[in-house]
Amino acid sequence: MNSLLKITVLSLVLTMSEALYPKSHVTIADTINGNPITAHCYSVDDDLGTHQLFFQQQFSWTFRYKLIGETRFYCDINTQFGQGKFRVYDNDKLVNQCGLNCVWQVQPNGPCLQLKQGGQSCEPWQ
Repeated sequence: MNSLLKITVLSLVLTMSEALYPKSHVTIADTINGNPITAHCYSVDDDLGTHQLFFQQQFSWTFRYKLIGETRFYCDINTQFGQGKFRVYDNDKLVNQCGLNCVWQVQPNGPCLQLKQGGQSCEPWQ
């Protein structure tokens, strides 16, 4: 196989991969005016570390959406108003609510997911 054909095939495979496995985005935003919050986010495969967020700061990450298998991310969130472990991304359930861009606003009553059709879905502190 000549080099030009190999490059063409590789380029086609990479382009198809981008279309089949689009990027997903998750954002945790502190909307609480006061003490900073901490968010430790992770999945089975990745530990994204603990992040301290002050008012109007955010932490985001990007990854590939899986057509086969499950992708789930959790965050342990601590605030002056409460704390809890929250599922912030699930390609089986939450992706239907937020699409491929899941934005969570941490509020005094708990974290709230911004819905793709508008509005919010809030979780209470645990």
